[in-house]
Parts: sequence; structure tokens; C-alpha cells
Amino acid sequence: ADHGEEAALLAAASAAGAAVSKLAEPSGNAPAATYVSAVVTSAAVTVCWLGDSRAYWLPADPGSEPRLLTRDDSIGTALVASGLATEAEALASPHGHVVTRWLGADADSDQANTARFELAERGVVLLCSDGLWNYQPDAAGLAQLAMPKAMTDPPGAAADLLAHALQAGGHDNITIVVVPFPPQDHAAADGDHAAAGRPAAPPSPSQSS
Repeated sequence: ADHGEEAALLAAASAAGAAVSKLAEPSGNAPAATYVSAVVTSAAVTVCWLGDSRAYWLPADPGSEPRLLTRDDSIGTALVASGLATEAEALASPHGHVVTRWLGADADSDQANTARFELAERGVVLLCSDGLWNYQPDAAGLAQLAMPKAMTDPPGAAADLLAHALQAGGHDNITIVVVPFPPQDHAAADGDHAAAGRPAAPPSPSQSS
């Protein structure tokens, strides 16, 4: 089916890429950024990303399993997918966080990744840069930090996640967005839109890249 949310997210990613590209200097210095965004409606969550900024699903029901919604564009992810390293080994590798796709003047990616999730339960979509997930990459661990507060107090839950990252070291840009699902007020009735990035049991999703 044709979903307008995906087209809007891809257009936003393209515009973000163009904005980052404009920052490039004649000397050849080309700033880069990873990217993640989402559209949250009463029917579904659609996410869009490049690089290793992530989207997580944190369900309201403690009996449901939190999960990562995105797949990092990184050497570490490629190592795990090829069976050459475990996730823990990839994260510890000096090359584990090297991204293979990004936004910027020197990017060679034509289009961002997208995935749509039609969810049958209440929960929270968490968007974040690796400034957060470096210190807690596990979805269940993030849920323990954010839930159930995130359902009724998203800013408070985001502050708790930020405090965790800072106390753990805070050595990178920390970007956090918390969006309850389904949208809970009139302003969000037609969809909440969120984005996050860093400088250089839901059904199976439909995914493209």
C-alpha cells in the first residue's frame, strides 16, 4: 500500500541531507550526520534512518518485549550479520561504530531506510543518537529506565534517559525523543513527527532502503 508517511519522511531526510551539505567548506571539510525520524499516527509507526541513530519500541505492557526498530548502517552491524563477531564484540571493536551511510556532502547514499510498524498495543517510540544507546543498547534496559513514566510524562522520561547517559560518561552528542503510541491528544491526532540525529511484540515491518 502507498503510505504518505514514508514519502514525507524520505523528503525530510533529503532536506536534512541538503542542509548538512550546505555546511561543507571550500577546503573540502564535509560535515556529516546520522539521522532518525518517525511519524506516529493512531494506526502505525513509520521510521526513517541513516547511520546509527536508532528507533526503539518500548511497550506499555511489562509482559511484552521491547525491541529495536532500526538496523544500524555500520561496520559493526555488518560484522554481526556476516557472523564474524557477536554484538558485544562488534560494539567493543574500534571499527564497530564506523557508519557506512550518513547525511552530508560526501554521502554516497541515494535514499534513507524506512520501516512501518502496525502496532496492536500501547507503548512508546524512542528515537536517540548513540550518545544514549552507547551506554544502554539493549531495548529492555532502556524500557526499565523510561517506562512506565514515558507513557504519561515523555519529557520526564527523556530527562531520566539523559541523566543515565551523562552519569555513564556522556562522551558524545546525546539526542533523545520520546513519543507515546497511540498519540494521546488533539494536537497529535493526525500524527506526531519527531527526528533525532548525531553529528558525524509488534508485527514484522515492511522495510525498504
